[in-house]
Amino acid sequence: MSPIPLRPAAGRRAFTLVELLVVIAIIGVLVALLLPAVQAAREAARRMQCSNNLKQFGLAMQNYHDTFLMLPYAGTTSIKRSAWTSQLWAFYEQAGISQAYNYNQAFHEAPNIVQLTFTGVLCNRIKIYYCPSDRPNAMWQGDNFWRTRGNYVVNWGPITQPFTPPVPQFAAPFGYRDFSSMNQPRLTRFGEITDGLSNTLLMSEVVLPKSDTSRDQRGDINNDQGSNRFMTINTPNKGTDFMGGVWCETRPDAPCNQNSANQHYTARSRHPNGVMVVLCDGSVRFVSNNVALATWQGASTMNAGDVLGDW
Repeated sequence: MSPIPLRPAAGRRAFTLVELLVVIAIIGVLVALLLPAVQAAREAARRMQCSNNLKQFGLAMQNYHDTFLMLPYAGTTSIKRSAWTSQLWAFYEQAGISQAYNYNQAFHEAPNIVQLTFTGVLCNRIKIYYCPSDRPNAMWQGDNFWRTRGNYVVNWGPITQPFTPPVPQFAAPFGYRDFSSMNQPRLTRFGEITDGLSNTLLMSEVVLPKSDTSRDQRGDINNDQGSNRFMTINTPNKGTDFMGGVWCETRPDAPCNQNSANQHYTARSRHPNGVMVVLCDGSVRFVSNNVALATWQGASTMNAGDVLGDW
C-alpha cells in the first residue's frame, strides 16, 4: 500500500515592496490630515489658558479698584520706581510675594532684585504672567538686574512715550506720565471711564524675545520704564515697535526700531490671527488683526465718546 502523500503546508504570502510603500504612504497622508487638527486643539487649549490669565488680571484690577477707588499706576509715582505688577500681587493670591517685596525701595534694589542672581523677589515666575503659546517662565537677564518677564501689559492708548504736554484730550485708563515731574502720576477711577467699562481696553498681550539675555524690552513688565504697557498706534500684530536706547531684537513677526525718541509697543501674540484682551469690566475677548484702526484706538480711550459698534 502506497503511503498517502502529505498535503503541502499552506504558504504565507509576504508583503511586496510596492504594498509596503503604499501602506507607508497611506499612514503619511493620515498623519498629515491629523496633525493640523491636533495642533489646532493644542492652540485652543493654550488660548483658553491665556484667556484665564487675563481674566485673573481683570478681577485683580477690579479688586484693587474696590480697595483703593482707583486703578494702579502703570509707572513711577516717585523716585521709588515700581510698576503696576507689584501692586496687584495681593489681589490674585500672591500675598506672600507682596509681603516679601520692599515697597520703600525701587524695583531694582534689594531685596526686590539681588544683582546677577535669581534670588530677588521679582524673580518669582508667576504662572499668570505667561501666555502658554509663547515662552513660559521667560526671564530678563539683559542687564545686572535679573527679573521675570511677562506677556500681559496695560493699555496706554493711542499715544507714544514719553509724550509732550499738554495732556492728551482723550486718555487711556493707564494714561501717561509727565517725565518733567516724577510726582504727577495718572490715576484713573472707573467713574472717569465715560465710554463704558465694557468698551474700554484694560490689558492685552506682547510677545517675548527669543532668549532671556536679550535686551529687547518687550515683556519687561516689572520695569516702570520698560514695556509694561501697549499702545494702539498700530492694530494687533501690525506695524513696527519703536524702542528707546536699548538693543532691539527685530524679527518678521515683531519688527522694531531702536533709539527712538517716541516709543510705542504694539499688542502682539503667538495666537493665529489676533490677540487676547481684557476690558475694564473684567470680560475677556479675542480681537482680530483685521480690526479697524479707528475702532482699536477708540477702544483704547476711555472718555472720547466713541461708538464702536460690533468689533
